[in-house]
Amino acid sequence: AGRFFVLSVVLLASGAHSLLEMEGIQQKCVADVIAEIAVRAATEAEAQVDEELLRLDALKEDDLEELRRKRLERMKSTHADKQKKLAQGHGEYEMIDEKDFFNVCKKSEYIVVHFWRESTWRCEVMDKHIKQLCLKHWGTRFVKINAEKSPYLTERLHIWCLPSLVLCKAGKTEHTVVGFSEFKSGDEASTEEVEELLAKYGVISLRD
Repeated sequence: AGRFFVLSVVLLASGAHSLLEMEGIQQKCVADVIAEIAVRAATEAEAQVDEELLRLDALKEDDLEELRRKRLERMKSTHADKQKKLAQGHGEYEMIDEKDFFNVCKKSEYIVVHFWRESTWRCEVMDKHIKQLCLKHWGTRFVKINAEKSPYLTERLHIWCLPSLVLCKAGKTEHTVVGFSEFKSGDEASTEEVEELLAKYGVISLRD
């Protein structure tokens, strides 16, 4: 019986040792695989960098000059476009009369019209946001209209709540933001939230 007990203990110990060895091998295999993947990823990234360097090295002086010329042309075109828009009132935020609304819409592709009333404090809150955005997004015209003095437009554009932002594209009304109803934080919305909403409807670009 004593010999049988000792033999059993030896077998159990041997089996446990074998299990530990197998577990160690499995862990080693997993570590090897992870290491191999990491090395492969690094090698691929390095190869991409080398490829880009070779491409740049292969560019001749004439190619580089052409790239510089095209970049300069784009910069000149952007500057000229900006100056033209600034001359039309872009880059600032001004009050316009009802009679000027359609003429203003014809001159600019993207317009944000704030229907405003002096006695409404939420209009002052919206004013604060727009004054910041008009400077940044010079590609869009920002104007405001006194709703009380513009009965024709307020009726035609269904303005029933102030403030309201009428968003126009290519001379047509695209969408109306009624009050602060589309902002999660209501009238406590940040300028960034207003900016994101205008970008959502395509009247400004976040890349500006």
